[in-house]
Amino acid sequence: MLKKTLELYKFSLLLAVFVATAILALTVQKNPMQIALVILGALVGAFFLDLDYIIHAYFLESESDFGKSVTGFMHHKDFKGLANYIYYHKNALKEKTLNSAIFQLVLGGASVLVVSYTASNFAKALVISAFVNSMYRLAEQHFEYKNTADWFWAFKKAPDKMGLAIYCTMLLAMLILAFFLL
Repeated sequence: MLKKTLELYKFSLLLAVFVATAILALTVQKNPMQIALVILGALVGAFFLDLDYIIHAYFLESESDFGKSVTGFMHHKDFKGLANYIYYHKNALKEKTLNSAIFQLVLGGASVLVVSYTASNFAKALVISAFVNSMYRLAEQHFEYKNTADWFWAFKKAPDKMGLAIYCTMLLAMLILAFFLL
């Protein structure tokens, strides 16, 4: 199970390791407990966006085939099967709540606020890792599927190439600001 999970989430976990390393380097943590909290927060942030599928299965579309399958995996505690099912059916949902431009903007603003006002290293690592993984998911949507309309479902229309470039530049600026405020 661990090998398959690592294979499915290798890039998200790599980004989480990068975030944890950057936070530890910028904050110079000496307490082993704080180091562990940063690493744990970054790893939880790598999987945070997958809660979207569980939200859909339990609250938004519980009667759909996707919702019934996800709740079945959860009921039987088959987390390996759940991870595989979500990975291979991730494009079955069109209007995702956590994998969207609106949540991404909220997450970017939250990352700046949490880094500015929170002393908890776990919270800082969690929010920044989730934000970086959200940026990766947008890039994956754009480059792999050549379509970002599902990402911008809440807006009237998806931005053109220039609008997407401006949006990504704004996200990158928020990330740099968050790291600068550490």
